[in-house]
Amino acid sequence: MTKPIGADVKRKSKTPNEVFGRAVTEMRTAKQLSQVLLAEALGYSTYYLGKIERGRANVSCDVMAAISSYFGMSIGQFWTYAEKLPKQPSRKEFLM
Repeated sequence: MTKPIGADVKRKSKTPNEVFGRAVTEMRTAKQLSQVLLAEALGYSTYYLGKIERGRANVSCDVMAAISSYFGMSIGQFWTYAEKLPKQPSRKEFLM
């Protein structure tokens, strides 16, 4: 049985969902908010917010707008913040 083309190629960069999710986590922890508090404030379940933060949810524009607005930013400002984050998680994240 043969492998599909590209199956052995590793991603060199994170997916947009992962970039956005990491920014949500970074912003939430910088504001010293728990997932529970942020999820309640946004009207989402902690399960869904966890999926967003791990980059496992396909986030709609409405959700992006709600999250960025909560942190006092436009969607564009939030994405600019997200894209400026280091590409690799910090050493601290590996220890958690």
